[in-house]
Amino acid sequence: MIPAIDPSSLQTKAEELFPALKNPAVAHCCEVWERVHAGALKKKKGGAVALYDANQAFQHAIPPLIGYENICDFIACVGYGMLSNKLLEASGTRLLYAAQVALSTVAPQSRKQTRGAANGPTPSPLVPCP
Repeated sequence: MIPAIDPSSLQTKAEELFPALKNPAVAHCCEVWERVHAGALKKKKGGAVALYDANQAFQHAIPPLIGYENICDFIACVGYGMLSNKLLEASGTRLLYAAQVALSTVAPQSRKQTRGAANGPTPSPLVPCP
C-alpha cells in the first residue's frame, strides 16, 4: 500500500528546495504563474501562448512599487521570476530598473522599518490581489 501524501508537507518541501518561496509575495506570483499556465494548457493553447499568458499574469501579480517593503518584494519577485524562467529576461530587466528608480525615492527612515512593523503582518500568498 502506498502511504498518502500530506499536502502541507509538499509546501514545506518546496520551501526547503526554493527558499525564495518563503517570501509570501514570491509564492503568490509563482502560484499565479502556475495556475494561469496550467489553465492555458488545459484550454489547448499552444506552449508558447501558455508561457506568454503565464508571464503576463506573473507581472500583474507583482506587488506595486509603493513603500519600501513592497519594493523589496517586487525585486524578490522579479529576481526569482527571471531565475526560474517565469519572467522574460527583457521584461525583468526593465522591471528591475523601475524598482531601482522607486527605491531611490523612498525616504531613508522608512528603510529602517522591519517587515510588518508599520502595516501588520504580510498577507498570505493565497489572498487574491486587488
